[in-house]
Amino acid sequence: MEEKSRIIKKLNNDSTRPIVFNESSGGSESQLRLLLKYLPDESFKNINLILNNTDYDLLEKERINVLWMQHFVNQKEAQNLGSKDYTDKIDYIVFNSNWNFEKFVYQFKIPETKSLVIKNAIEKIEFQEKPKDKINLIYHTTPWRGLANLLNIFKNLNLKNNVELNVCSSTKIYGKSFDSVYAKQYTNLFNECKNLKNVNYLGFVENKKIIELLKKTHIYSFPSIWPETSCISAIESMAAGCEIVTTNLGALYETCAPFGTFVGFDRNFENLEKKYGKTLLNSIENFWSKENQEKLKLQRQSINYLYSWDVRSIEWKKFFDEIRK
Repeated sequence: MEEKSRIIKKLNNDSTRPIVFNESSGGSESQLRLLLKYLPDESFKNINLILNNTDYDLLEKERINVLWMQHFVNQKEAQNLGSKDYTDKIDYIVFNSNWNFEKFVYQFKIPETKSLVIKNAIEKIEFQEKPKDKINLIYHTTPWRGLANLLNIFKNLNLKNNVELNVCSSTKIYGKSFDSVYAKQYTNLFNECKNLKNVNYLGFVENKKIIELLKKTHIYSFPSIWPETSCISAIESMAAGCEIVTTNLGALYETCAPFGTFVGFDRNFENLEKKYGKTLLNSIENFWSKENQEKLKLQRQSINYLYSWDVRSIEWKKFFDEIRK
């Protein structure tokens, strides 16, 4: 485990990261841990794998420098990709979606010859029959991605008691250091969750328990206002047989099509919430239709295959093997 330990040690010692790696359960950090789990140690030999950070000090002359960029172009840690001096020094840039790659090409004119897309992945999720006595909705991502909008939508729909919304959202997902700085901004929002009828605020829930919750969930209600560069929460939800009701912002369409139910993003949140509310209500009312159940069966089979680490690890191993030649 010498090579993997080297990569982990460097990540934990990187003081320029806004998130402490070993404290975080965020998407990027979890993806890297899974990559290390599914690839043999020798795959990382002579590879300097850098996660979401273009700090010059992270480059190594004696190894192949591979930047794994899952951040959006507006993030501070990505800004050096706008420097020719930096892109001359980096050997390869791996993006987590074609949409994200295209944004960096447009924004920074990054060298396409050094760039490639390897999508995110999940561990396969076994299907479990959904409860028939009620419809469970879930929101299981950070609060700034659309939670306030969802609460407005849920209140306005005034649904019957057989529809419940579980909210698994907290700044604790990125660790104690991050939470201590940003938690206060969302106190009122989380308190609103606790006081709303038919809403269960569960706070931070570790991923294994999220997966078990998704197996009992019918719809991932995600009126996204954040430009996702992929969306692991959506991938996991689809694999668990949940219907996805979301916006077409960022890479969500690429990630969730053709199975997702999309609402056109609108910067006028009042308009967005009205459109999303109608779409969500329709999905609730038609969840058990024969057509929808057939779609969801095909969805979970397809997603569990296409986004499986069994498949993705082969892509990564092949990539590392080829660049070492």
